[in-house]
Amino acid sequence: MTSLSTALSQALSGLRVSSGQSALVARNISRASEEGYTRKYAGLATEFDGTARISSINRNAERRLTDVLNSSTTSSDGQKILLDALQRLQQTVGDVQDDSSLAWGINELQNKLRTLESNPANQALAASAVSTAAGLVSSLHAASDSIQSLRTDADTGIQDSVGNINAYLAQLQELNTRIVRTPTGDESLVETLDARDRLLKSLSSEIGIRTVTQPNNGIAVYTTGGVTLFNETARQVTFQATPSLGPGSPGNSVYADGVAIVGPGAQMQPTQGKIAANAEIRDKLAPTYQSQIDEIARGLIVLFAEKDVSATPTLPDATGLFSYSGSPSVPGAATVIPGLARSISLNAAFDPANGGNPFLLRDGGANGLAYKSNATNAPSFQDRITALISALDAPIAFSASTGLPASASIKQLAQNSSGWVEGLRSEASQKSDYLNALTAKAKEALSRQPA
Repeated sequence: MTSLSTALSQALSGLRVSSGQSALVARNISRASEEGYTRKYAGLATEFDGTARISSINRNAERRLTDVLNSSTTSSDGQKILLDALQRLQQTVGDVQDDSSLAWGINELQNKLRTLESNPANQALAASAVSTAAGLVSSLHAASDSIQSLRTDADTGIQDSVGNINAYLAQLQELNTRIVRTPTGDESLVETLDARDRLLKSLSSEIGIRTVTQPNNGIAVYTTGGVTLFNETARQVTFQATPSLGPGSPGNSVYADGVAIVGPGAQMQPTQGKIAANAEIRDKLAPTYQSQIDEIARGLIVLFAEKDVSATPTLPDATGLFSYSGSPSVPGAATVIPGLARSISLNAAFDPANGGNPFLLRDGGANGLAYKSNATNAPSFQDRITALISALDAPIAFSASTGLPASASIKQLAQNSSGWVEGLRSEASQKSDYLNALTAKAKEALSRQPA
């Protein structure tokens, strides 16, 4: 009778184990597409009487694949922000053949001058050249405004990331404490571990992190630069946003417990995640492009400046067709004036729409008789127009902060600037595609792991 009872108990225990395993399989299937869900499997134990039981519920989580997924997600999310920013800049730059681009505008101004050179007495042609110059000024203003808007948006993005990071770290502290206190084998542990992994994935989307395993399934979290974000307790991350970032104005740093982790003064900054991408845009990408268009503006002011043409010249060069806040002084060579692309303006003395004389472009003299090239008011005078046409093709010195060749014509500088943005945009697009594919592969590999 005893052996029959034992056999029955063993059979029933086998059925219970089989039923429990079937339930796990059904759960794995129904939740397979759920973000962050890991496949579960049963740990089995045999009692002294030969009966079987499910001793634990375990998760099939490969740490290396999870780390790859987090890393690719971090890079992918940051790369998307960078790509979006470059697409915004590319729209500002335009194609060099596009009539909204700076390169096209400078080339068009040169063409208008050539047309005026062939008929220097034609006031309509002179006015047309001045109108094209006004269009260039408007394009520079629009580009500068877009850059500063982009920087302010990036600064706001950093602030949003900091808010998310603090929220995630607070949740991580609660989950990690619960995990450490839960005995191994407890069925609730695997679900809590899944929840923590999902939280780490969200955190890694904001900032590049690395994790270190601690006793009882605990973890510590550091930035990829080595600054502690979480070790038993969450560190406070702080940041002060700047409402409006002007050209040349630095943004503030992000701190973790008083240690700069992103921005000016930060050592070993993370290179991944949304916060790193926004810092790259705010502190490097946008300022570099701003310096390029500021140098284009400076080049236009310098090239169209008037010179003392008296027999014994003693007067300094003075701004002509293009003015700025420092007029009539002409900016120095190869020196970026932050925000010059926004402060440049069309000299009203040349603008017929404001009662000006467009023939000043031909004759000079906006700054007085000493600067007047056409002393006899000859209607066929071409010398100054010819000199301006040549100047647009002549190499001049530009600041190295533009990231472009330090010596080029202003036409080449505008073309190089357009190519610089497009090159970065194309590279970012290719990298974004690669990272999206890598993330998809990591997710697929995790979902297909055998139990």
